[in-house]
Amino acid sequence: MKTGKIITFLLLSVFPVITTGQEPAVTDSLQILARKADSARAVLMLEHGRAQMVSGKTDSAIITVTSALDIISGLNLYKPEAEGYRLLGDIYSSRSSWQELLTSYLKSLSAFNRGRMKDDEADVMKTIGEAYFRAGLYAKASSWFGEAFNTITLKNSLQAAEYAEATARSWFYQSSDSLALKWYREAGLIYENLHNNEGLTRCLLNEAFLHSQMGEYDRAEAIYLRLLEYYAQAGNTKQRVQILNNTGFVKFRQKDFQSALEKFREAETISLSAGNDPHFLTDLYSNMAITWQTMGNQREMLRSFNQAIENARASGRKDEEARIAHLLALIYFNRQDNYHADLYCRECVESASRSASMRTMQDCYKTWSDVMEKSNDFIKALEYYEKYLSIRDSLNFEERIGEQKEAARQQEFDRIEQQIRLGIAGEEISSLEMKTLKAEAARRENELKLLVKQQELDRSEKERLAQSLVLERERFQLTKREQEVVSLRQQQRIDSLELDRKRNEALVLEQANRLLESEKRQQEINLEREKQVRRYTTGIGILITLVAVMILAGLISTRKKNQRLAESKREIEKINSDLESKNAEILKQKEIIEQKNQAITDSIQYASRIQTAVLPPADFLSEWWPDSFILFRPRDIVSGDFYWGRQKGSRVIAAVADCTGHGVPGAFMSMLGNAFLDEIYNTTEITDAAAILNMLRDEVINALKQKGLTGEARDGMDISLCIIDLESLRLDYAGANNPLYIVREGRLIKKPADKMPIGIHVTEFAPFNNHSDILRKGDMLYLFTDGYADQFGGPKGKKFMYKPLQNLLLKIHDRPAAEQKEELVRTFDEWMNGYEQVDDVLIAGIRI
Repeated sequence: MKTGKIITFLLLSVFPVITTGQEPAVTDSLQILARKADSARAVLMLEHGRAQMVSGKTDSAIITVTSALDIISGLNLYKPEAEGYRLLGDIYSSRSSWQELLTSYLKSLSAFNRGRMKDDEADVMKTIGEAYFRAGLYAKASSWFGEAFNTITLKNSLQAAEYAEATARSWFYQSSDSLALKWYREAGLIYENLHNNEGLTRCLLNEAFLHSQMGEYDRAEAIYLRLLEYYAQAGNTKQRVQILNNTGFVKFRQKDFQSALEKFREAETISLSAGNDPHFLTDLYSNMAITWQTMGNQREMLRSFNQAIENARASGRKDEEARIAHLLALIYFNRQDNYHADLYCRECVESASRSASMRTMQDCYKTWSDVMEKSNDFIKALEYYEKYLSIRDSLNFEERIGEQKEAARQQEFDRIEQQIRLGIAGEEISSLEMKTLKAEAARRENELKLLVKQQELDRSEKERLAQSLVLERERFQLTKREQEVVSLRQQQRIDSLELDRKRNEALVLEQANRLLESEKRQQEINLEREKQVRRYTTGIGILITLVAVMILAGLISTRKKNQRLAESKREIEKINSDLESKNAEILKQKEIIEQKNQAITDSIQYASRIQTAVLPPADFLSEWWPDSFILFRPRDIVSGDFYWGRQKGSRVIAAVADCTGHGVPGAFMSMLGNAFLDEIYNTTEITDAAAILNMLRDEVINALKQKGLTGEARDGMDISLCIIDLESLRLDYAGANNPLYIVREGRLIKKPADKMPIGIHVTEFAPFNNHSDILRKGDMLYLFTDGYADQFGGPKGKKFMYKPLQNLLLKIHDRPAAEQKEELVRTFDEWMNGYEQVDDVLIAGIRI
């Protein structure tokens, strides 16, 4: 019975020790379960946030993802934290919130870095590079793409190839051809190892283009030949003709012009057989035209340029149409064909205006000014040169402002990134300090728990030893009482037991000594632990001090950079102030020029009124011939063509003249001609038409002081003059370069003119010839200048010419004069077909 109580007491003493030892394990298990639950809940919230983003509910998505990140922040789960911040960056990217998206991506990058997840870290770097690339910050983009390539672990993967290609593209947009070529080669090698033909051909195309840009034409040709073989096998006609065009360009650069033309023709043949692509054919024919020009074949050059401009119109490429028109204008100008140069300059300006190609328009106005100067139209030359200067200064000013804005924008992006990085670093330092403090608190709590547990174990051990001693004593007493009952027979055994008792006492003493030694060792361990705690505390203090020093150094560096930025800002503001003052001066000069131009225009308008007053009325012929007309269309405000008529007795003198030039110079000559004819009419006895022209020539030569010297101006006029006797119907006609047409009974009779003008000429002393004829009732007479026949137009942009004019007059001669005039005007307008009128037009029709 007593033994049973002792056993029960021992069990009850041991049980609390076992229970106490299980409490921490239960607590840890509960904590692990709670972490797993929080982690699962956060992952579900991230998935829900992604679904909200896809459905366009970005505000709700931001709230959901932020809540999930709050849960994750205390769990030290790097992968979910990084994915959460990357998702948050994607949401802000869809909203174009730059600072928020960059902050989120950099936090994602930091989390992947702390978790040592290199491939995921590289993927985030690529995403940041894409954001910078979309923002047009190609230097930053190339840096991030290159860092992504260097970070990824598998350098022979599709992702690595894409990172290298993105880096090359960024360098390409920075016009850094050598670096772009290096990265395209890197990407191409990886694509080739992966047997990814699409990526490989893409990189090879860019490599060939860069080699061509850098003047390495042999390398470019080798790559193009390799691509030609690939596209021929793949049956890709579109890419094949493009490569043939590029190969022809390389041959042109190598000065192998014949081979270049062969490549261009092969590309033309394949393209036309596969279906017309006007966009491609524009570039192809332009290259062919330039090659023909270099080889000196002007006819083929013009044909190719015309094909190029037709395809540019068909494809709607107004900018390319303007560029080609400008090239044609320069070519005609260099050939001293100012007329065609003027036409193509006009077409260039119109196309450039429709496509907003201001650089092309600027160059074209400069060329047009040179053309007008060579054509002696100095007013137009000045006008076009002023337009050239205006566009040039405007573009240069816009470029400088754009460069300043771009520099400021890049500085702002750098400032934002630096600010975000400092903020993230500060957050990480704060988080590290908080984690350090929490770890220190947890360590102290664990040490306290260990001390408590140790004391409990020591107390339990002492109780167990005391109970063992009590048990031994009871056993000893029991044995002693049994020996006394057994009597003397067990005396010997008593001695033996006594001996055992002494041994047991020695064991007890030995156990007590061991217990004392154990306590001494435990005290030494505790002392050593306290020393370690002091060492840890000292190390943490040193670490915190180093972190503080680093933060202070960063703040000092940031302050210095801010000071430098402030100085740069002041310099930029000074430059802007100078530019504004210069711009104000330019605007003032522009206003002065516009005022002068307006004054010149007003003067010309007034001169037009004077010229109109001097000329006879438009229906003056109807005074003598009721069925007659005058078709008079000046090219400019004032005209170099004029008509004149007077009656002396029964004879009527009528003339149609074309003075040298048009506009203001021609108008001055027309006024002189009109005045001289009036003087001859009033002061001389008129015998025949030729005599009038001879006297008119003498007056013009004397007035213009023409001597026939080399380099002297050859100003004068061409004229048709006839004298008609109203009673006898006798006709006297004389002409200087301009003939007279008589349509009689459906047949056209041409009275030829002398091939010399009214003015100085190699045959100035040869008299004009007089042509006489007897007119009949119903005859139709036509006097005209060369403006109608020389007008460009029609489907091919050619002159109208005299033969079609003769056919037209034969067709309409039997109609009333008013209808004839209407038909001539209608035919002239249809023939122009959008072309500008090139000269003054004057036709007089008289029915006898």
